Amino acid sequence: MEILGNTWVLYMLKINKHIRTPTNLIVGNMAIADMLSLIIYPSFIFVYDYFQNYQLGEVGCKGEGILECTILLASVISMSAITYDRLTAIVLPTDVRFSKLKAKIIICSTWIIGCLISLPLAVFREYRERKWKNFAEKYCTEEAIIINIYWYVIITALVWLPLTIQIICYGTIFIKLNKYEKRIVKTLNRRHLGYKKSVARMMFIVMLTFMICRLPFTAFIIYRHQLLKSSSTTTKSNVTNMIQGLYHYLWFSSKYLLIVNAAINPVIYSMSNVSFRNAFKKTRLGQLLCKDQKKLGVKTLQPKQKHVFKTSGDVVHQKTVFFIFKKDLAKSTQGRDTSTKVVAIHQIPNYNK
Repeated sequence: MEILGNTWVLYMLKINKHIRTPTNLIVGNMAIADMLSLIIYPSFIFVYDYFQNYQLGEVGCKGEGILECTILLASVISMSAITYDRLTAIVLPTDVRFSKLKAKIIICSTWIIGCLISLPLAVFREYRERKWKNFAEKYCTEEAIIINIYWYVIITALVWLPLTIQIICYGTIFIKLNKYEKRIVKTLNRRHLGYKKSVARMMFIVMLTFMICRLPFTAFIIYRHQLLKSSSTTTKSNVTNMIQGLYHYLWFSSKYLLIVNAAINPVIYSMSNVSFRNAFKKTRLGQLLCKDQKKLGVKTLQPKQKHVFKTSGDVVHQKTVFFIFKKDLAKSTQGRDTSTKVVAIHQIPNYNK
C-alpha cells in the first residue's frame, strides 16, 4: 500500500501536465526517494534478520550505507524545499517563488548533495570475514573514530536542519496569518476565522510526524556513540546489549519509523493537495469511486455559500472568505503554481434600494 501511494503521485504527474507545477515536481521527486526507501530498506532488513549474517559482500558493504543515506537525504531536502515554497507563497513576493527551471535544479541538487554527504560511509567501511571452527562469520565494519563522529553530521542534515527549517517557515506563516486575522477581526464574526486553526493543525501534523519518525534515529546514533566510547564491543555486556538490549530496540524502531515516514509522506504532501485530488477524480478509478459514493448515498462536501446579513441602514455585506493552501487550477494551466496561496475576497458593500 505504501509503495502504491508514491506510485499514485508519480502516475498523476505523468498523465496530467497541468499539475506539473514547480512545487508538485519537487513532491514527485520526494515520492521517488520515498518509494526507493520502501523497496530498499525492508530488503536489507529482511536479509539481516533471515540470514543472521552479512550476505551483501564487499560491494554491498561499500554501497549499502551511501545508497540508504542518499535516498533519505534526497527525500528530506525535497521536503525542506516544499516547506520553503509554502513560505514564499504567503509571506514573500511572488517573484521569489520557484520556477520550473529552479525546481529541476533543486531536484538534481537533492541527489548530488545527498550523495556527497553520504560518501564517507563508503570510504570508511570495510567488509571482513572471520573463520570459526564450524562457522564463517561475515560482517561489515566502520572506522569507529571517524564514522561515529561523522554520523552527527548526517543526523544534523537528516533531522535537525529540516526540523529547524520547518519551525522557522511554519512559524513565520502562522505569524503572517495572525496579522491578517487582526486586520479583519473587527468586521467579521470570530467563528468565521477558522482558517488559522486549519493551518495550525496542518503545521502540527507535519512537524509531529517528522519528529516521531526521525528522533528515534537520532537517539540511536547518540546511544551507539556513547556505547562505543564507554567500553569495548568485545565485552559480554556490550554484545548482549547489541543483541537484545536497548541498542537492539533503538536500531529496530529507528529503521522502521524511517520506513513509516516514507509511507505517510504521500498522504501529507500529495493526497491532501487539491490539484492531485481533482486530477484523480478525472481518472477511471476516481470516477468509479465517485459513482459508488453516490449509490451509497455518501454526501460530498459542497463549497460554502457566502453568507449575507443586514445591518442598520439596510447595508448588505458579503463576509470575507479565506482559502488557505488552495489550488487555483485555472492559473496552474498557464504554468503558474498557486498550490500554496492565500486568496482573500474582500468585503463588497451593496446597497438595497
